[in-house]
Amino acid sequence: MRYVWTEERIEILKSLYPVENNRYVAQVLGISERSVKIKAAKLGLQKYIKSAWLEQALFIRSNFEKKSYSEMAKELGISTAKVCRIVKTLGLKRTSREMRSIMSERRERLVKRERRRIIFGMNPVSNIKVVTNRPRIQLRHRLLIKGYLPGESRFEMYIPEGIKRNMKQEAFGNSLGLRFIPLPEEIVNKYSQVI
Repeated sequence: MRYVWTEERIEILKSLYPVENNRYVAQVLGISERSVKIKAAKLGLQKYIKSAWLEQALFIRSNFEKKSYSEMAKELGISTAKVCRIVKTLGLKRTSREMRSIMSERRERLVKRERRRIIFGMNPVSNIKVVTNRPRIQLRHRLLIKGYLPGESRFEMYIPEGIKRNMKQEAFGNSLGLRFIPLPEEIVNKYSQVI
């Protein structure tokens, strides 16, 4: 059975062909993709090509309030300067509150990255001053091996009865913010009930 191109079908083809893929157009019209291509060629129809700039502009507009220029540039694979030009062309502006939010999130990510690098003994990448608690972590580990017990917070260490105390390490721990307190009676009772 031969397909009949009515005016209505031709209008559907004209409206869909430039913006949709051939498979979708063929499904809507109930014909093969080859028939769609042949009729479109006879009518002189052409596909619209989405420009890369338009796609970049849409991405920037949708992410403008939550991402920094450099983050958007990295995701798009373009320069930060190009992101700035697109933002200017689109007339997008951020409030000071949005700027502070984006900058604080970005700084927080940088600080975490630098802290990880320091903990693992790597050189820092940026000039951000990062304070790490690595010495305190190492000292707590050494004290736990010697028989000290962890306190209720990470800044407390319990001193059980009968343990050989290391006053030098305790003094160093005090300088790092650790507090050394005798093991409370209720915790001793709790441990004795478990044993």
